[in-house]
Amino acid sequence: MPGPIAAENVKTTVNGNSTPFQIYHSWPSQKSECKQFDDFCWIDLAHVVMLVEQKTVDRAVGQKLLPALQDIRAQGYSRLPIDPYKESLLYQVESALGQKLGDHVAGALHTARSRIDQRATVGRMHYRRVLLQVMDHICHFQENLVEAAQEHASIIIPYHTHMQQAQPGNFAHYLLSFAAKLQEDFERCQEAYNRVNRNPLGTVGRSGTGLKIDRERTTQLLGFDSCVKHSLLGKDADFAADIVAALSFVMYHLNDFATDLHLWSSNEFGFVQLPDTFCGTSSIFPQKRNPVTLETIKLAAGPSVAWLSSTLATFRGAGTGDHRVHGIPAHLDQALETTSDMLILAGLVASEVKVNDARVKDVLGQSWSTTSNLADFLMQHRGLSIRQAHGVVARLVRTCRDTGLSRAQVTPEMLQEASLVSLGQDVEMSEQDLHEALDPESFVKTRTSAGSVGPAEIHSLTELAQDMLLDNRRWVMECRSKHLRAEKTLVDAVAAVLKD
Repeated sequence: MPGPIAAENVKTTVNGNSTPFQIYHSWPSQKSECKQFDDFCWIDLAHVVMLVEQKTVDRAVGQKLLPALQDIRAQGYSRLPIDPYKESLLYQVESALGQKLGDHVAGALHTARSRIDQRATVGRMHYRRVLLQVMDHICHFQENLVEAAQEHASIIIPYHTHMQQAQPGNFAHYLLSFAAKLQEDFERCQEAYNRVNRNPLGTVGRSGTGLKIDRERTTQLLGFDSCVKHSLLGKDADFAADIVAALSFVMYHLNDFATDLHLWSSNEFGFVQLPDTFCGTSSIFPQKRNPVTLETIKLAAGPSVAWLSSTLATFRGAGTGDHRVHGIPAHLDQALETTSDMLILAGLVASEVKVNDARVKDVLGQSWSTTSNLADFLMQHRGLSIRQAHGVVARLVRTCRDTGLSRAQVTPEMLQEASLVSLGQDVEMSEQDLHEALDPESFVKTRTSAGSVGPAEIHSLTELAQDMLLDNRRWVMECRSKHLRAEKTLVDAVAAVLKD
């Protein structure tokens, strides 16, 4: 019976005699396993090579098994004869081998191996590959952010705390902050990958085996970094919690990015705008451009807060025995897919978002967000403590607001009056120094501390982000290169066994 069969059609495949076990367990499981068919095949090939090299299985048996396994892999899952009574892909492959080679030869495939460690190895090979794809998308988003930062390097925007204007910032500086956050996310994914990429093959059930095997050899042939050291840990899928924890942080940062831009795109802010291709329309309000792509990211981020807790809850209460709840949580695939999709979308947003520079300048022109710079001036040049300077400037701002005066209308005399009220002493300052201290562009230019919004620091942050991106891509490339080298080593090892 060729090809994958949907679980809902099982009743017809076994003449109405299918069991609940088959309908609700075996077939849904195989539907998932078919996506990992190639991993199953590589593991079988590596296992047979190792058994032959260790003389645990006769070379003649290996010389029959290996070509048959190669043929099954070449034909693909769709050509694999499916027995609806077989529980998993492991049994399906063994059954297909039995039809070709006889049960005696086919049965040798499972020597010194359990479905526990075999299936765990499949999962680790699959998820290390998918995790690298997510890390690719992190790199792409970082690249989009860096390029957008270079495009907007001179655009000053207000930074907020508690939804109130705090200090002048820079849009490039803002974008680079997310490149830095994504770097931490990438490093979390690296840590998760390092835990995933350990070989459980050879833990053999729960207690290991008395047969001669070489776990280091299968580790090499399958491109793992190391073995799972303890046989009881072969089945454990704790790495799934590491993965979803890292992905949850990614989604948390994407949500922040989308939330900021969503707010800034409102009519009341009007700081940024997305192209029409990112927006929807209203069925009733003709004037509206709804930035629904940003809402899409925020909506997708909602369930991510439960990914880790759901994973840990799945594992909870099973003890250390072999239970299905110790396997890969069902939502891991969805978490990986969602994170990849939203990274792609966020990268497109970063590439296409435009800043309404005129609007931002107008807001900054009426803003008091530079007053911390005035306080710094009074501390540096008039001998006040920062707390005294803070009090003087706060008094000045309150007076101006109470009398309806703008920042541009502030005079040295008003500063003197504020200092007399606040400190009981006269603080003098020239009109030029006063207005320069309160000017947003001057504020930005005078930021010199590491990581700040000053032009030189933004340049340094840009270079740092570019260097990190280059290192990230090299790391991913090396991981994939190791997998390819392992495949080449395995192909050569198979050829060596087949050679008379």
